[in-house]
Amino acid sequence: MPRSKELSAQLLLDYLVELGSALMSAGCPTHRLEELLVALAGHEGHFADVFALPTGLFISLRTPQGEASLLAMVRVTTWSNDLERLAELDELMNAVADGKLDIPQARVRIREVQKKPPVWAAPWMLLAAIASSAGAAVTFGGDLIDAALAGAGGLVLRLSMLRLSASSGVRVLENFIGGLVAALTAWFASVVWPGHSREVLVLAIIIQLLPGLTLTVGLSELTYRNLVAGTARVMHAGVTLLSLIFGIAVVVSFETSLGAQTTATIAREAAPFAVQLLALLFASFGFGVMMGLPPRRLFIAFMSGGLVFAITALTRPLPTAHAVFLNALVLGIGGNLFARVTSRPAQLFHMPGMLLLVPGALSFRSLDTLLAGDAVVGIRGVADVILVAVALVMGLLVANVALPARKVL
Repeated sequence: MPRSKELSAQLLLDYLVELGSALMSAGCPTHRLEELLVALAGHEGHFADVFALPTGLFISLRTPQGEASLLAMVRVTTWSNDLERLAELDELMNAVADGKLDIPQARVRIREVQKKPPVWAAPWMLLAAIASSAGAAVTFGGDLIDAALAGAGGLVLRLSMLRLSASSGVRVLENFIGGLVAALTAWFASVVWPGHSREVLVLAIIIQLLPGLTLTVGLSELTYRNLVAGTARVMHAGVTLLSLIFGIAVVVSFETSLGAQTTATIAREAAPFAVQLLALLFASFGFGVMMGLPPRRLFIAFMSGGLVFAITALTRPLPTAHAVFLNALVLGIGGNLFARVTSRPAQLFHMPGMLLLVPGALSFRSLDTLLAGDAVVGIRGVADVILVAVALVMGLLVANVALPARKVL
């Protein structure tokens, strides 16, 4: 029931601004956020126009009596993929909509959620970096030794990122420095333990920095005609990739100047099923921790990753884009079913599985080839990246039509 008579427009606007900025900082896509805030304003009997960007939020609120609209703007300076915070904010706004919590109390709770420390302490984040890089190494065609080396490299990279995060001035260079650290670690590993693929090691080490998810969300926003937000996110993904590649290129140039021989890419057969399954468990754990799923919800990451693993095995004979579309379709339906059963955001189920599908490694290979001077192969690779990303977005869109989540978030 709307509470317009007892709720001032300014109080509602302040609530929408605080909730919206908190959701954006937790990783809510702009098209979902706009739809959600309009629905919340309508539930209270008001009319809202919302314009969301990755770095800002504009809300115009009109009262039921047609009074002059109120306008608010807030700058969003930090954003991440924090699924636990997203779930807590979802529970909070559901309590407000059901009348179990009033808006002044909700605003206090929003601030409390924002001030909470990360679910996982730094040692667990380091362990997650090891697990995700080790699991990715097997996915990219490495063996158990490659997985161990990649895990060590992922640990070095995460330690470097933690040190950089303490300095705001250096933080803007974290992707460039991440590329440096990944390439140096892979170079050292290939010198001490020769015979291993440098490409596999570099890709597995930087998996935690690859912007495949950012690219996919950006294309999704473009599909929903959020043109400014989508373009900004796609450009952010491109700049991130270029920074990573330049960092790696610096190390490769230095290595060449020393007269070292670059190890060629090694063709490898798929790892045994048991090793692939172990890699899936490692990667799912690592991605779940890095995305902020608490221990009681970590099983969601294993369920999502297991579903993607099974569908990937079934669709292996198909072309990559077709397989990704079917994976995204099944993942989307599974996430929406999860949302229906648990009344929790579908993103809790979607995001860990999507990290196994997004074309981060493929986009890195394509730009790396392009910058190396092989324009034909590089451009063909970029086209493949776009096709795979679009297939992923289309699969999720079809899933939303086939089985809607019944929740905006």
